[in-house]
Amino acid sequence: MEKFLQNLDLSSKGLWFPITLGLILLIYILFMPKRLSWREIYFVFFTTGYVAITIDVFLMLNYLDVFDLGRDPQQEGIGDFICYGIIPSSYAVIFLNYFKQEKKWIYVTIFTILATLSEWLLVQVEYMQLKGWHTWWSIPVFIVVFGFWLPKQLSLLRKES
Repeated sequence: MEKFLQNLDLSSKGLWFPITLGLILLIYILFMPKRLSWREIYFVFFTTGYVAITIDVFLMLNYLDVFDLGRDPQQEGIGDFICYGIIPSSYAVIFLNYFKQEKKWIYVTIFTILATLSEWLLVQVEYMQLKGWHTWWSIPVFIVVFGFWLPKQLSLLRKES
C-alpha cells in the first residue's frame, strides 16, 4: 500500500491544481445540458485522452523532453494522468457539446484561451516545469485540435451512427 501511495506522487508541488481542475471539469460534464449523446461523450473523451497521452508522453516527454510534470520526472503520478487524460478530454467534450459550426471560430478562440491558460497555470503553480518549451507554442496546437480535429472527429462519429 505504501508503494502504491508513493507512486501516486502526492507530494508534488502544485498537484492541487490539476486535481481541482480535473474534478471541476468532470463535474461540469456530468451536469451540463447535453447536446452530445453519452455514446459521443464516451467516444470523444477516451479517444482524446488516448491521443493526448500518446503525444504528450511518448513524443513530448520521451523524444523531445520539453517539459516535466510533478516532483519526479521519471515517475508518473496521479497528476500526470489527470493532465494527460482527464483535462484535455474534458475540454474536448465540453467544446463539442457547445460547438456550432456557424460560431466555430468563437468557440475555437475561447477553448484555445482556456487550454493555454490551464497550461500556463500548471507552470505558475510549479507542477509543470518547461525545458525549452514555451506555453504560447501550444496555441497553434490548440487551434488545430479545436478548429479541425475535434469537429472532424464529431462529424465522422455522427456519420457512422
